[in-house]
Amino acid sequence: MIKKRGLALTARVGFSAALTLAITPTIFGQTNLNFDNITATVEGAILISWNSTPNEVYQINYADQLGGNSDGTTSWQTLYTDYPSHGANTFVADAGNYDLTPIIPHPSLSPARFYQIQVLWGDNSDTPPTISVTSPNDGATLSGDITVSVSASASDVLGEVRLYVDGEAQWTSPDGTNFLINTCEWPNGPHVLFATAKSQSGMEGAANGAVIHYGRAVSPYVNVSFNNLIAQVNLSQPFFEPALGQTQQVTAIFAANSDWTLQIQNASSNTVRTVTGSGDSMLFNWDGTGDGGVSIPDGIYTYLFTVQTNGNAPEVLSGGGVTGNGGLPSPSLASTSVADSTEWFAMPADGSGVAVPFELYPPGFDTNSLTIFESSWSQVMPPRPQRASALTTSMNTPDGATPMYSGASSQQTQAPKRKPRSGVKGEHGTFGICYRTYSTNASSSPHPQTGWPYPLPTYVAIDGQSRTAHTVDQPIPNNKPLATGFADQMQSNGWKAAFIKGEGAWDASDIKKASLGGKSIFNTCNFGLLCTHGSAGNSGSTGAEADGVTYSYIYLGPNNWPHLSDMDFGSVGTNGLRWMTITGCSLLNLVPLDSMQQNGKTFMNDNLHLLMGAATISYSSDNFGTIYATNLLANTPIAQAWFQTGHISYHRNHNGITNSVIFRVLGNGNCQNDTLALYNDPDPDQDGWETDDLVFDLSNP
Repeated sequence: MIKKRGLALTARVGFSAALTLAITPTIFGQTNLNFDNITATVEGAILISWNSTPNEVYQINYADQLGGNSDGTTSWQTLYTDYPSHGANTFVADAGNYDLTPIIPHPSLSPARFYQIQVLWGDNSDTPPTISVTSPNDGATLSGDITVSVSASASDVLGEVRLYVDGEAQWTSPDGTNFLINTCEWPNGPHVLFATAKSQSGMEGAANGAVIHYGRAVSPYVNVSFNNLIAQVNLSQPFFEPALGQTQQVTAIFAANSDWTLQIQNASSNTVRTVTGSGDSMLFNWDGTGDGGVSIPDGIYTYLFTVQTNGNAPEVLSGGGVTGNGGLPSPSLASTSVADSTEWFAMPADGSGVAVPFELYPPGFDTNSLTIFESSWSQVMPPRPQRASALTTSMNTPDGATPMYSGASSQQTQAPKRKPRSGVKGEHGTFGICYRTYSTNASSSPHPQTGWPYPLPTYVAIDGQSRTAHTVDQPIPNNKPLATGFADQMQSNGWKAAFIKGEGAWDASDIKKASLGGKSIFNTCNFGLLCTHGSAGNSGSTGAEADGVTYSYIYLGPNNWPHLSDMDFGSVGTNGLRWMTITGCSLLNLVPLDSMQQNGKTFMNDNLHLLMGAATISYSSDNFGTIYATNLLANTPIAQAWFQTGHISYHRNHNGITNSVIFRVLGNGNCQNDTLALYNDPDPDQDGWETDDLVFDLSNP
């Protein structure tokens, strides 16, 4: 056992504020993964780099501690999945994941973070798309707001396109081509831009559908420099709730001693709060009130910085950030290179007697002034591994300060534009998402006899017998990017996620009505999105159950088929559920809908404005959620936004679909023109619902 600075280290054992990388076996066989670098950025994000093989796809897991379970095992949680190889070397940034519930916070806010990389599968099963960042050019120096232009194409269906800055995913783009970022929200100096794209041979979700093949690609790296007088603009939290005693800490660092003005502006660009000061940096804790402490409404607020150099000597002020003398000390986190490390060896905890190499880094990352790099003996790195080519230049300065700035003596910038920041005070609107993908990470590995991807299909069981025509266990990996794209667009426009629940995070009890012992979690948000498989009874011999009712079913797994009528969509209040969308097949088929209604089996109450879904088989595409949210946020009537999304998505991605798809909207007639911003209360005198349909004839797109 090695002791250094009073800390005892044993293999596979973590300690407070340490960071460990561990290599694990792959799902489909062993791949020799060699980590070659770990770096902490000025902001405290963790850059992880490893030797990789082209076309592999990875899952990055994390844990708060190693061996924390009662049996000594580690509970690994997924940080990112479906992450494509960059070629011979791959890197990713851990900056937290705010697309999950509960969120994974930024690592700078965590006392410890341990990592594990898994290979999900080793090659593309479809012809990969082509993708490149067409603007800015490699070597460009950038200031203020810029649009990063991405060009992507595919021989099959082109799906999700994402932009990354230094390995950190940015907000999704409505058109998949233009991504707006504000370079003032990053440190000055070198940065790396790249984009990813996914293609697929067809759309997912149909019962008895064919195997879907996938291709993924990563653009060449574009190395740029950010050069701003105003840098590292940041908010302490994506949303803040003054009613709960929270404040929003607004910070920035300046490249020279400057006089600064911060104007907090509402959605109409009217300034509600003005703060001024001078120094190398600023910090202001906003309590949510306007000038003079006046009360102002909840909603979307932006932060306008106007800075003018004053010629004074550089200095960093300290204090609470009040008007005129606020300041923020420069961050203490700094980059550390492998060349500075010292190699140590420790005996493994299992007593096998085989030494395990550790790379112990000098101070810079954590409160214990120590960070560990770990790999197994059979996968030892070279003594002094080289960093990834994209990371050969540190993304920070040694002391965490803003590098020398060359530019104008004044600058103005408006934030936030960087994920996950939103600038919202209180409640602007809330949404909730539950989704299932029904697959082992979208593997195209087929069953040897049937050719179906695992898991094999199952049937809806009526009265204990598998009698319906619908097999519905097809994988729908696109449900995850569908949900993420929807969440990205809603959050970047000021809507707060009440919950985002994926695989393993929810079950039937979460969505069932209270009278059946459920939590009815969708009734805790304004807009609900449920992405699952669905099936419907019909008017023939496969239709009715023993009680004589023909039901619609939500499929959550073998022998887990809640009825649609087990739900009770609709609630009142600030976070009351007004609008609900379900993407599963056939859930709004009129045969079971009428049967359930006639037998008193309700699934939406008088408080729900509109219910969107499909009356037939429907399909999932990974850009569906982005398109849907974009339409909604344009203040298109919600019913029309649903129809437009189907039209755009299906006619863009109709490969292999020859049937007609019917999108349906049920709801109160008083609410048929609802938008997210302007809506009517449901008419209490209306009996039942009104129906509006749009048919997509995909045999003739």
